[in-house]
Order: sequence, then C-alpha cells, then structure tokens
Amino acid sequence: MKTAPFLATLWTFLFTISGSAATNHFPAADLMRIGVYYYPEAWPSNQWARDMANIRKLNFEFVHMGEFAWAFMEPREGRFDFAWLDRNIELAAEQGLKVILCTPSPAPPVWLVKMHPEVLMVDAKGRRMQHGTRQQACWSVPRYRKYVGRIINELGRRYGKDPRVWGWQLDNELSHYGKEPCYCDVCQDKFRAWLKKKYGSIENLNRDWGNAFWSQRYQNFDQIRIPNREELVAQWNEHSVLDAQRWFAEEAADYLRFQTAILREYCGDRQWVTHNFMHAFDRVNPVLNAKDFEIMTWTIYPAHGNLNEGPLGFRLGGAAAMSFAHDFFRSMNGTQGIMELQPGQVNWGEVNPQPYPGAVHMWLMRAFAGGSKLVCTYRYRQPLFGAEQYHYGVVGTDGVTPSTGGEQYSQAAREIQMLRKHYQPDAKEPVAYAARRTALLYNFENRWDIDNHKQNVRWDTMGHIFKHYRALKRLGCPVDVITEDKDFSPYPFLVAPAYQLVDANLVQRWKEYAENGGHLVLTCRTGLKDRRGHLWEAPWAGPILDLIGAGISFYDTLPAPHTGKVAVGDRTYDWVTWADVLQPSEGTTPLATYKDQYYAGGIAAVTRKLGRGTVTYVGVDSVDGQFEADLIRGVFERAGVAVEQLADGFIVDWRDGFWVATNFTDKEQRAPIREGAKVLIGSADVPIAGVTVWQDQ
Repeated sequence: MKTAPFLATLWTFLFTISGSAATNHFPAADLMRIGVYYYPEAWPSNQWARDMANIRKLNFEFVHMGEFAWAFMEPREGRFDFAWLDRNIELAAEQGLKVILCTPSPAPPVWLVKMHPEVLMVDAKGRRMQHGTRQQACWSVPRYRKYVGRIINELGRRYGKDPRVWGWQLDNELSHYGKEPCYCDVCQDKFRAWLKKKYGSIENLNRDWGNAFWSQRYQNFDQIRIPNREELVAQWNEHSVLDAQRWFAEEAADYLRFQTAILREYCGDRQWVTHNFMHAFDRVNPVLNAKDFEIMTWTIYPAHGNLNEGPLGFRLGGAAAMSFAHDFFRSMNGTQGIMELQPGQVNWGEVNPQPYPGAVHMWLMRAFAGGSKLVCTYRYRQPLFGAEQYHYGVVGTDGVTPSTGGEQYSQAAREIQMLRKHYQPDAKEPVAYAARRTALLYNFENRWDIDNHKQNVRWDTMGHIFKHYRALKRLGCPVDVITEDKDFSPYPFLVAPAYQLVDANLVQRWKEYAENGGHLVLTCRTGLKDRRGHLWEAPWAGPILDLIGAGISFYDTLPAPHTGKVAVGDRTYDWVTWADVLQPSEGTTPLATYKDQYYAGGIAAVTRKLGRGTVTYVGVDSVDGQFEADLIRGVFERAGVAVEQLADGFIVDWRDGFWVATNFTDKEQRAPIREGAKVLIGSADVPIAGVTVWQDQ
C-alpha cells in the first residue's frame, strides 16, 4: 500500500469531487453554519421581525422556510401569494441571516387534491389516502408533477437569482412515512414499464425472478403487480420484492431530479440545491442523487425513545448511528450537512424522554467533527397547535424564552465562531490518523435483500454493520462509508459487513485490493448470492472461498432463549443470529473457535496473507459486538498500525486541523490529547455528554 502521507494527499484530492460550486457555497474557513427552521405562516405577522431579530441574537446564521407552505403560496389554483415570504426574506436579510427556501411539494393544498383526487397515493390495502396530513400525494402521477412543476417555476422565477437566498431544499424527507410504496394504477404501470426496460422480455424476467417456483410464471408484463403482502396468501417472491425496492428508489430519485432541473433553469449554480434525506430510512437511496446536489443533507433525531448504546443511550442518542450517517453522506460527494436536528424532546416517538443535559450541544459538535458544513435545527418555535405541539423548539411556548436546547445551540454557534479564528487552512491530516483510515462498504440492495429474508427474526442488518463500525471508531479510525463506485485503493483497510450480493468483478476488485497491500475484512452472509438475489450454483458462498482461504461447511442460527459460545484464545463471546462453520485451507490461520453446540471446536473466523495484504473473514454475528471489536483490533495489530483504545461511544475525530472528542458513554472519559496541544473547548477529562476540542501545536 501507499505510505500514510501519500494516502492523506490522495484522500484530500479524491474528496474535492464536489467541485468549485460547493467550495464557493461552503468556504472551508466557515467551518460549519448553524441555522433554524422558521414557519412564518404559522405566526402573526407582527411577530416576524421580533422572531428574526431573536434568531440572530442567538447566533444563528440562516433560516429555513417554506416546505409546508403550498396552501399559503398558492391559496387557490393559479393564484399565487408570495408577499408574506418576500417580507420574511427581507427581515432575515436585515438581520444578516442567509435563507434556505424549500419546494412545498410534501403538503399539497386541499383544493388540489379535491379537484384531482387521483394525485393521492393508494396504500397496500387499496385505500386512497386523504387530505389532512403530509406526503399523501403520489409523486409518480403526471398530474401531480404538473402542479409541483408549476409552483417550483413560480418560486424559481421569483427567487432563483435572489442573492439573499443561499440554497434550496427539495420536498421534505421523501417518503410516505411507512406506507410506501404507492399502489395506484400509475405506479403499477410505471413499475411494469421499468421491468420491461430492464428485462426486455418476459422470459428474461421469469428466469431472473425464479418464477418456475410455485408456478409463478408470467405470460406478459401487464400481468405483474407491485409485490404487496396484503394481496398474497403465502411468502412473496423475494426477487420481485428486490426489484420493486430498486424501482421505488429510482422513482424517488427521478422525482428529485425533476424538481432540480426546474430550479437550475433559474438559479444555475448561484444557489445550491439539496434534499433532506432521513438518515435511517432505507426505501429512498440518496446515493442515486449524489451527483445532482452540491451538498448532501439529512435528518436525525438522536433521542426519540430509542434505547441506543449503553444505559444512558435513550437520552444521549446513538453514537454509532449519528457518526455512521456523517461518514456515509460525506462520502457521497464530499460535502454534507444535517438539515434537521432536534433541540430537545420530540413528539412522535412511542416514548419521548428529555435528552441528557448537554446532549444537544454534543450532537452539534459531533456534526462538526463529522465534517458537516451546516446544521439546521427543527425548529425555532415550539408549535402551539397541530400534530407536533409537544415538539421542543429553540424557544418555548411563549415564543421568546430559549429552551435548554436553544441555549445549547447558541453556545455551539458561539464556539464555531471562535474556532473560525483558529482555523489553519494548511493543516494536514495527522500521519498516524491517516494510516488507519478505513472504508466500510455499504449497499442498500444488500440491506434490502437480507432484510427481505433474515433467516432469524433477531437478525439486525444495520446492527451487524454497526458492530464493525463501532469497533473501528473505538480504534480511533477515520471511516468513510462508501459504495462500490468508489476506488478502494486509497484506503489501508476495507471492511465489507454482510455483503450478500456480489459478482465476479467485485470479488476480483477485493482480491486485487489485498494483493496490492490492503487489509480486507469480510463477514458472515457475504457472497451468498448474485445480483439477482439467486444463490450460487456452487459451494456455499462459492465466489469468495478462494479469497478468504476457507470453505464454509454450513451456517447456524439459534432460537430464543438459546445462546452459543465462540472463543478467541481464552476469551469467550455469545452469539445468536448467525454462525458460519469454516474449513480453513492450507496457509489460512484460524482466529476463533466454537465452544459449544454439536460443532464445538469448529472454526469461526480466519485470516490469510494475500500478496502484500491480508484477508480476514469473521463468520459470526455476536450478541454485543465485542467479538468483532477484538478481531478488528487484531487486523490492525498484525498490520503494524498504531490505534487508540477508546471506550465504545467515545468518538474522537480530526477535521480541518481540530481534534474533537464527544462522549456518548455513561462515564467520564479521557481525551487522547498529545503533549503540547492547545485545548480550545472543554478539558482532557470529558464528562458525560461532554465535548473537547483541541489543536496539535
């Protein structure tokens, strides 16, 4: 492999791919801008000026408006009213606030859906959705796109050259909030057309869908419907489901491109364009739009009743989920930010606890550490009415008094302004940090295919991926969550967890990567199927067996309450959901063995040298991830690369010359500050929900 300094230089070059447009909109010296959602349509006009002034006093630098305001922009068909929006843009500019405007397509006005009810989506039970919430329209319906296009044209003409408008958000968290896909006649026809284009003939489709099974063969494309559990007696055809998931994701991406193309006619590259993808939503694939936007933005609500890691995870949020999302969205085109981050309690979880004191500030500084160019909080004012009354705002129900979270936003904004004064444009990524840079290979289609047939109800695909990601962060690794279109060679280490769908080209790339000095880690469920989702007509996981230097005799899973045991040396770990029993080839070194079940003594993990690199195969999904963490550490130790020894949930990253430590654990942690470093925020002892920022001197 290349030397660490060369890797750092190559890394910097590769991730300037967002181009001069992104650089112009998000200058490096700005570090990160913090802003706020504001809904002028919800408040009396005599409060607008006061609110904008107070937003500025709290150190925010931009406001976000308009995504749910279609009924105010176009109160009747063809009658547009932007006077209220003009006034708020003016008020924002008077305070020195940049403006993000949104296309209002997630919330169509009632006159539109009553005039054209066919624009409303149809759910799995055949029910047409109705007015009274959001995201009830089907974005595939041409008539709906016509009306969406018209309102975007009006917005583009009016604001596309307005220097006060910084950028645009398209729609809002594109989805149907768990009711996707739409099953209307338009979607059925579009799915059939997509299949016909992909397969060319019904014979090809029957082959790739395995329709010889259960007499499922089709005679023509018109006979096909979007897979729907409500219409099926028994298990569905997994190949048809995988294609439906691909189609739905591509249809969503096309809808965003449709909106982007209209705005570009007016704003060109003077203003940036993005969409706020939900970080954990797997039905829309943001990778498909990475080349369409200057910045990839996403939404996250770290504490919404989810348990996360550790006893305080429900208040602190999930360290792995938040950090992983940064590394995923940043790696798409080099520029990312958070478009929605909670300022306190939310309203929509099954349970909605208070965040831990300081957690909001910690999330903001984790965003900074993860490379975010912007963070926007949802929302400025706590609503007094509507479906989200209990959702905290930056200010409380009186409209003026900052909430605890609002104070933490203001604190973080002040700190970012201070850090700008210490920004060093020529700062180089530390050599030791660059030496452990790791790529984690991720693919939505793998996730879909595994989740379509887990084989154990307790299997958790993202949980499995997070076990390896958390292991890497405990070692202090900078991680990029990449897709197959990226070059593997800049990375000393490459991890591909549960990478089920493969082809000969990918396996060859893995082989060449290791031969050229890379350290490759593959895990259970990798290489089991081809891209169609078919098992190989070969030994189990046939394409990767030569690569890993072992055969796979069989795999096992256990029902509750049973737990299996696997050991590395004298240390024993629990497993439940998946265990491959391996047969190492000559020259392959066993790393772990099973301690119980009828195959006690069988091999659970192996490693081998390949060319100038190594290949390690981890055949077990453990209960708590410690097994994976210890094996990953061994990969780095055998490679002779120095690592940190950080607690799970204590994350340390380097960005633009700054080291940032954030403590998501339930105990005070010690930051790995080198002698002579200058501490800018916090101290070497980092409390729960604490943050420390320092610079090497």
